[in-house]
Amino acid sequence: MAGKDFGGKMTVTSSAGYRLSLRGTISVMPSAQSNDSVTNQDGSVDRTMTPTAPAAELSVRDDGLDWNTRLNGPRENITIVEEQTGVTHLFTGAFWSGRPSLNRINGEIGGISIVADYYRRLG
Repeated sequence: MAGKDFGGKMTVTSSAGYRLSLRGTISVMPSAQSNDSVTNQDGSVDRTMTPTAPAAELSVRDDGLDWNTRLNGPRENITIVEEQTGVTHLFTGAFWSGRPSLNRINGEIGGISIVADYYRRLG
């Protein structure tokens, strides 16, 4: 089903035993490299390549998890499943990054990202 289909029901599970309910948008950055351009004084263009880590920015429902524990916890494997599209995102050796921001009006937590040693997309 993947290809022209996006969205639908998505779940986030961790090898540490918890499950999160996604809210809003999830943005996956699958590459382990970031490229930038540098324009020289003669008008020619060079490319600079910077190693980076695969990551995903997301927002989730406030399920009462202790985010100090999540941020200070060991690396884990995190899986995001897109049920309607058949796509699965595997983040191996992952940890949480960012500064959690809890919106007490709508119960949404933002400001968090998954950063991983390895990323693989299935489907």
